[in-house]
Amino acid sequence: MANSVMVQHLFKLGGFYKAPDGKLYKVVVSDVFNIRLFEIADGNMTGPMIKIRYDDDFAKSLVEAE
Repeated sequence: MANSVMVQHLFKLGGFYKAPDGKLYKVVVSDVFNIRLFEIADGNMTGPMIKIRYDDDFAKSLVEAE
């Protein structure tokens, strides 16, 4: 288990993250291997829920928003 990654420590539940294209996302689920998020537009969650693995290139590109 020395190489295991705890996704819960990488992405804060309820946290906001910005993608390289400038879109803002909110993490709604952070489980052992996956995160689920929604795009935020005008203060509201929009579109379908996105489910990605923590080691996906898109997940690695997300930066915590202030």
